[in-house]
Amino acid sequence: MSLRKRLISLPLYGVMGVVFLSLCGCGGPQKRGENLLVVNFQKDKILRYQMTSTRETTLELKSSSSGKKQGQPQKTIESLELVMAYKPIKADPFGLTQIECTCESVKVSRGALGGKNQTTGDAIKNLKGKSFVLELSPVGKIEDFRQLEKVLSDIGTTAFDDSRKEMRVKNPDMIYDFVALQWYLWDSVSSVPNPSEGVRRGMTWKNTQLIAWSVPIPHPPCRIAAFTLDSVKEENNQQKAVIKSTYQFSPKTVENFPKPYEGIFQMRGLFGFLRDYKFLSLTGQGEQIFNLTTGTVESDAQQYEVQAQAAFPFPLGDSVPCLTIHQTTTIKLLHTP
Repeated sequence: MSLRKRLISLPLYGVMGVVFLSLCGCGGPQKRGENLLVVNFQKDKILRYQMTSTRETTLELKSSSSGKKQGQPQKTIESLELVMAYKPIKADPFGLTQIECTCESVKVSRGALGGKNQTTGDAIKNLKGKSFVLELSPVGKIEDFRQLEKVLSDIGTTAFDDSRKEMRVKNPDMIYDFVALQWYLWDSVSSVPNPSEGVRRGMTWKNTQLIAWSVPIPHPPCRIAAFTLDSVKEENNQQKAVIKSTYQFSPKTVENFPKPYEGIFQMRGLFGFLRDYKFLSLTGQGEQIFNLTTGTVESDAQQYEVQAQAAFPFPLGDSVPCLTIHQTTTIKLLHTP
């Protein structure tokens, strides 16, 4: 299908990224067999998503010399579930589109793996009912998140224990899980190198992403996500792209993201005793369904494993704390526009 015919078949705001690139002289005829991955923003049309993030962490001691395990491993699990509503309040094909984002519900549970999970007073629960505006580029890249950063900064203060006057002590929270989910929603589309030329089956492109991590450190771990257009299927007279993804550890970090905390503080709980985290490897895969006809992400599912090491604040023989982190995230459109 030609670029002209494809543009005619899409709603006005759904073609804004392609129109912008074409007018700038970056486009040209779409090649046969290629598909346009263009996010569709219709003014005042609300997209509502259910998002989840679950992390299982196993901490065990190993001998630095022999690599043998020492003692019994400790396992924890924490999960986040929320419903987010995204309402475009301004769609500009030549500039930034403004999306009003509202958290309609949020649930958090945390406990020992295999035991009874308990609802906690996680700071991210204070996000419920709050709204912020994101500004996205014509291809769906988050360009301005200042309002989100302000909201998370306010929420981040509730993660600290006010009763400890002698030092700042922070309770565990899943704020960074929420941040990662916002970027995962559009990253696969916004990172396409030449969006106006379309994406052909089997094509792969990459992007560096923040990963969800419950322990704040100066340089959060990141991953390289490799996206591949696996296939295009037809359902109910709509074309849907199946985008597969694989992940590996990135030595580079992402600097431009919301930071909910500042200053020096002590983590409460098990991770408060560990220092000098070293992330050794990351492997995983995912699948996203992107509706080409409506220009909408319909679902996204990811799972990956992280291997890391840490250190104690004081020597403990040749024991080395080793962590295995299993992470799963899901995003599901609750109704089709």
